Order: sequence, then structure tokens, then C-alpha cells
Amino acid sequence: MTIQKVVKNVKDILAICSNIIESAEKEVLWLVPSVMLFYASTYGLNKQEKMFIQKGGFVRGITDISYSYIDAVRERLDMGEEVRHYGQYEGMIFLVGDNSESISSISIDPDVLLFDGPATAFWSDDATYTEYLSSIFETAWERAIPATQRIAELLKEGPPDF
Repeated sequence: MTIQKVVKNVKDILAICSNIIESAEKEVLWLVPSVMLFYASTYGLNKQEKMFIQKGGFVRGITDISYSYIDAVRERLDMGEEVRHYGQYEGMIFLVGDNSESISSISIDPDVLLFDGPATAFWSDDATYTEYLSSIFETAWERAIPATQRIAELLKEGPPDF
């Protein structure tokens, strides 16, 4: 079955992410704004990823880690995910399963991303496209720093003044 579909809201994007994780057998890659970590937890994706890891799957993710997201990132690390920090990343956001299925942003503003809000993404099982996204991920992964290092930096600085 060939999938090439545009989806237009956060809930549908999360449902498709769930399907991709469920279908994956070896590896899941994600590059998302940190607010999506909360939505993923609320929607149950963390539980799915934890089961995926327990079955021998491998999950790697990249996000922009700020002080307010330390606990959300630690939750991921505690599940066995590898997470890295890429400060002020402004490129495409996406999730890829086994280099065979993906969902990627078309029009998503992370600064106003709401669980019930609009967002536009492209869902596909085109191998060439998923390989392209995986290459973006690998480039960002090499430039990103380990989440544990970023968390230590943030804890040393202390909470931001509001």
C-alpha cells in the first residue's frame, strides 16, 4: 500500500506517529520541538515507545531542551531512548519508522502548537523520502549534544527568571 497523505491537525499527526511506532520493528527516529514531548506522553506514545524498546527496538530523538522540559526528556532517557539537544533548530520536524514510513512537517509553528490546534504534515511510506529524512536526522544528530550534558548545563544555571 502506498501512503501519501496530508494531515491537518495535531491529534491526527499523533495518531499517525502511533501507527508508525506500532509498525516499526527496528528503529524510530524523531526530531521534534520539545512541546511535542508533552503531547506524546499525553497521547500514549511514550508507552508505545517503551514497549518497542523492550522488544529490542531502538529509539533516537532530537529536540531543543530548555529548563521547563527537563522532566519530559528524563522520562525519555529513563525508557531507554537516546536523546540529544539541538539548540534553536528551525528545520523540518518529523518521525521515521524503520526508514520505511514517516510523517513530516509542512506547516507547523512550534511556538503556537496546541494539542487541539492546526498543523499540517505529510505522511508517506516512500522509501526515498524516508531515507532523505533519515539523512537530515543523522546530520542533526552529529551536531547535537547528549541530553544528559544539556540537562547538567541547565541545572547548573538554575531555573530562568520570569
